[in-house]
Amino acid sequence: MDKIIYFELNNWIPGIFYPDDEPFRLWMKNDLQIKFDDENWVKKSRLCVVRELIDMSSNYCITATREWVMNNCPKLLTDYTEFLRYKDDGKVYGRFGTEFKEYREENIGIWDLEENYER
Repeated sequence: MDKIIYFELNNWIPGIFYPDDEPFRLWMKNDLQIKFDDENWVKKSRLCVVRELIDMSSNYCITATREWVMNNCPKLLTDYTEFLRYKDDGKVYGRFGTEFKEYREENIGIWDLEENYER
């Protein structure tokens, strides 16, 4: 069983781009208070977050420990597996081609992609 979980959320439409369930609604519903934009919360949670603007939405490619997922959003592993992403050729990519950060100490925090970022 993998110790690291990769998942992708986007604040556009609940039920399609993020689970329409708690705690996801709490984390994503208010565009001005998205938890994955809070550097202190992300670092305290020991997450690696790649943030990118897609049209008028914010997209998040999140690397977390299985322990964090089990403690904070266990339904991600059972009811909402469509938001999980998996390694392909040793790397993990999101729906828009965004590469996830590896789970390492130096990657904990928020990483913003430039609009002209080449993938």
